[in-house]
Amino acid sequence: MSQQFSPQPAHGYTGAPPAPRKKSKAPKILMILGGAILALSVILGVVLAVAGFGNVASGAGKLQVLESGSGTYSAEADESLQLYVDEGTPAPSCTVTAPSGEAAAPGTAQSSELGTGERTWVSFDSFTATEAGDYTIDCGGTPVAVGPPVSIGGIFAGIGGVLMGVFGGMLGFLLLIVGVILHFVSKKKA
Repeated sequence: MSQQFSPQPAHGYTGAPPAPRKKSKAPKILMILGGAILALSVILGVVLAVAGFGNVASGAGKLQVLESGSGTYSAEADESLQLYVDEGTPAPSCTVTAPSGEAAAPGTAQSSELGTGERTWVSFDSFTATEAGDYTIDCGGTPVAVGPPVSIGGIFAGIGGVLMGVFGGMLGFLLLIVGVILHFVSKKKA
């Protein structure tokens, strides 16, 4: 009596080749995400910084200097304006008259400082233009400047744009580099 035995695979070997390793999508996702964050951070950061600092600069561009301490300033309705004096000069007593001949309405309580290259101006008083027209300003002979207050929102937007561009760009660049490194490491293993 003869028995026939069929060979059994040893230790779990089935004779089939091993299944190919599935490539990880993590490097590709990191590279795309890093590149997108880098590009968006830099673009949005630059736009925000330019808009913010441009807003501050446009306010400084509207500054009108009255060297004799008196003169007129052409204002738009509902415009907030500040009176500035040279840094280190005592604040003078000023009268501001609206186009209607009445005293101008008081302004907001905000301290501002503007540099125009050779001079630094510090605010000491403010008024609101309730109507459009020429406002007469008399500060008793002390040179003053008249203009809008420094845009706090513009300063924050400008600084925020710079920070977004730098830190967001660094994060995006780091993710991009990690993705590239993982991509090449996974290619070497394959």
